[in-house]
Amino acid sequence: MNNLVLETFVLGSLATNSYLIFDKQDKKGFIIDLPPDPLELKEFIEKENLDILFCLLTHAHFDHIGGLDLFKNIKVYLHPQDVPFLTDVSLNYSSFLGDPFVVDRDCCLLNEGDTIAFGNHSIEVIHTPGHTPGGVSVKLGNWLFSGDTIFCRSIGRTDIPLASTQQILASIKEKLMKLPEDTIVYPGHGHSTTIGEERRNNPFL
Repeated sequence: MNNLVLETFVLGSLATNSYLIFDKQDKKGFIIDLPPDPLELKEFIEKENLDILFCLLTHAHFDHIGGLDLFKNIKVYLHPQDVPFLTDVSLNYSSFLGDPFVVDRDCCLLNEGDTIAFGNHSIEVIHTPGHTPGGVSVKLGNWLFSGDTIFCRSIGRTDIPLASTQQILASIKEKLMKLPEDTIVYPGHGHSTTIGEERRNNPFL
């Protein structure tokens, strides 16, 4: 992990976190979630002369996929249960804000227990449904990117299509809370936290 750099970009109207991880030696990297208006992210990538290999989507709500059109030539990973969200404006929630859009894109599929190689590192896929049926969290070393499953002292919304409070709590308690206390959690919105902090202080748990 010593060669890896993590940069956070807060993008779009809902202040969604997009994470850029790259190796400072070989300049290869990947992105976790691509919110709308990712120009700042794209300019940083060009300035640093980075080779972006793929984008991992934690789920397919509009505020996490709206920037995909600006990155047309990279591989995109998504859980199969969220693939329908790409072309359904009510599921991806873009219709509710008056600017409906769809994403016409083939995706590589992510499933529970999959691993994705990134140089000498391995990215672990954890299926964490609840906010969406195909929501995932991805773990790289002691970094956990939780999408909209868990936030600092909060959890993802479940008052939206196909969401489930029961599922999201089960995902958090049965999967994420079993990780080591010092695991750093990088959520889809807001600032980072740790598994230990959320065990002790998250009121939803």
